[in-house]
Amino acid sequence: MLKKSLFGLAAALSAITLLAPGGASANDIKLTATAIGRPPIFSNTFADVGEALGIWKKVGLDMNFRWFQRGTDTAKAVVTGDAQVGYTATPVAVNLIGAGAPIVIVAGMPNQDWIIGSDLPKVKGCKDLKGQTVAADGINNARWLFLKSEAESCSLSLKDMTPIDLANAPLVKAGIAGQVHVAVFHVDELAQIEFKTGKKWHLIPVPASIKAGLHYGSVLASKKAIADNKEGVIRFLEGWIMTQKFMSSTKPADQKKFAEIAAKASQIDVKVAEGAIKSFQNINYWVNNDGLNEKQMLGQVHEMVKDGLLKKDAQPSYDKLVDKSLYNEAMKRVNAMK
Repeated sequence: MLKKSLFGLAAALSAITLLAPGGASANDIKLTATAIGRPPIFSNTFADVGEALGIWKKVGLDMNFRWFQRGTDTAKAVVTGDAQVGYTATPVAVNLIGAGAPIVIVAGMPNQDWIIGSDLPKVKGCKDLKGQTVAADGINNARWLFLKSEAESCSLSLKDMTPIDLANAPLVKAGIAGQVHVAVFHVDELAQIEFKTGKKWHLIPVPASIKAGLHYGSVLASKKAIADNKEGVIRFLEGWIMTQKFMSSTKPADQKKFAEIAAKASQIDVKVAEGAIKSFQNINYWVNNDGLNEKQMLGQVHEMVKDGLLKKDAQPSYDKLVDKSLYNEAMKRVNAMK
């Protein structure tokens, strides 16, 4: 009996030593990533989906997410080494890489979800933006650049309106409070405002060429992280691939589960989440590929040069912008799991 008891105790102790704090396996690789929130914008719900479905543990990662309200800050944390990977708006990534930052884009979300909405009866088209105060993030950030492109499509400039720096959760609160009447929104942000107020906003038409010629979001990795912790970065991309596949699934059960996760993470009603998910899927928001379309990414670069946001001699080539090898390896591993 004593021998059996000792054997059982040894087995229990052995099992304990295989676990790191928080329930992670001792074989898991520690990785810090940045994301935009809290609560997360919908493109960043991959963090919560990965946690809720056990995906990060499945790929062998002990994940730590650092949250910021701005994509510029999520990217800077990767540049400084405070995080190994991070999610940001593509223009931010392009600017940093063009300036020589030791980072590279390893995956992306190519398709814009920006919409320009108004609850003012007289603001129905692009030219009606003249003289209006428009919530559009800070100068040179993603919403600001999108609004700039929209204005130029009808021969206006941002000098013809008053852009104000308001985005994400603060923008939603301001919209619900009736403090904002024209803004550049994420799809889910406007959905939250309409749900809470019961008031329908109308969308200002955006030329298809604007969305097709711009690249939306990027997953960055520092070159140091790739050199020192390549396996961790690859495992992160395994998790990224699995979360994107789940979030793009049109199966009712998957949509329902995703809505529950997103509603809890984003602190919104589950019905709002359900509607937003379907709207996102309609624009192919979560793509089941590396999301690094060369034409689209270089279109973003050329647009920034044209707007004077990037010097012509500083514009990075496609090969300097991206490293597709890590995603390709991650995809091989995910396919092997089937």
